Amino acid sequence: MTTLSTHTHTPLRARRFAGALIAAALLAIPHSASAQTTATPAAAPLQTGQWTVTPVIGTAFSGDVDSPTVVLGVAGGYNWSPKISFEGEFNVLPSSEQSGVVELDTRVWNITGNMLYRFSAATNKFVPYGAIGLGLGHGSASVDNTRDPLLNSVSTSSNALVVNFGGGLERSITDAIKVRGDLRYFFGGDLVADYWRFGVGVSFNVGSRP
Repeated sequence: MTTLSTHTHTPLRARRFAGALIAAALLAIPHSASAQTTATPAAAPLQTGQWTVTPVIGTAFSGDVDSPTVVLGVAGGYNWSPKISFEGEFNVLPSSEQSGVVELDTRVWNITGNMLYRFSAATNKFVPYGAIGLGLGHGSASVDNTRDPLLNSVSTSSNALVVNFGGGLERSITDAIKVRGDLRYFFGGDLVADYWRFGVGVSFNVGSRP
């Protein structure tokens, strides 16, 4: 039986690009927040009944991932109370290749439902929160090895239950915009990789409150 590694590699240029975007977002948080402190309290509670959209960019590392790779995602959320929100989130690790005796073209994505709980009092500028959720993940790998007819153009895929947990910090920029950064661990299975994800997101209020 031949065991195929599902570890992913990302080109150096892509990793540097993701790192630069994350660093720029983190550096921009204090400046943007201080410029608008008169518009909104830094630790304003969640607006109950408000819907949100949060694009996320980050990096996946450790676990089943050999080297850091870019993660892209988007979450749609609903503020259930001043401290609790529920989100549905889609994440994707773009395709990458692993060089060696067997070349793997891998793709991983997951859809999860998450609960976020804010711990902070209103006097704090940054609001710490915890996150936990579960959902479905999909992983696929295409094998291209012209030296072995048995492995040439073999493709395989699998689905798995995904559980994630972690926490982070959030800060209000305006009444309708929040910036956050968090660290979460994603448990998968088979070709659905386990990995740590550090992500930075910007939450926008959408629609009107009831």
